[in-house]
Amino acid sequence: MLTIIRETKSDLVVLKPYGMDAEHEVPAALAAQLGGQKEDYYCIHRLDKTAAGLLVYGRSKTAAAVLSKAVQDNALKKSYQIVVDGCPSEQEGDFIDLLYKDRIKQKMFPVKKMRHGVKEARLHYTVLTHSENDNHSLSLIQVHLDTGRFHQIRVQFASRHMPLVGDGKYGSRISSPHLALFCNELSYPDPVSGETVSLQVSIPDEFPWTCFPVKTIY
Repeated sequence: MLTIIRETKSDLVVLKPYGMDAEHEVPAALAAQLGGQKEDYYCIHRLDKTAAGLLVYGRSKTAAAVLSKAVQDNALKKSYQIVVDGCPSEQEGDFIDLLYKDRIKQKMFPVKKMRHGVKEARLHYTVLTHSENDNHSLSLIQVHLDTGRFHQIRVQFASRHMPLVGDGKYGSRISSPHLALFCNELSYPDPVSGETVSLQVSIPDEFPWTCFPVKTIY
């Protein structure tokens, strides 16, 4: 179910559920819930259909333009929690890769050299906690993106032999109700006042998140 976290005349923040398309299905759901047409709700940034979490939508062309500029200026900040099979060697660090998108397979691949279609991807991670579960070593990790590439988090961890739980596309062998990728923090400048809006929601109450008995406060 789509949950509205913040609602103003200029913008909306929603908690997108797993399995809902951010660009088309969420605006249609907002139109059904709040009225108007789906075109009245402008998609500012995206989240994989198989993932869940916070998204902001503009409610006018003017607000959408301001929010889109915030994305370009890196003033719209997103933070994710993920669960991976494995654990990074360092408690905290950065991943930097060159990624190529195969449009036929709809999948990203790391490559060694820059060429046409290749883009640099950067993220910062912090390991929050760790758990041993059914012969698997699971880690709860906070991720901050410096770039926003297609499937970026998924491929950068999978290429280091730490696929996200439930991500069969990138090699996970652990069955899970959903992909363990959740955008739990979002901040951006209010398109009218310019003041920073900061929002945070709790991670899902389901496997594999429930493998960690104490939700880490950070």
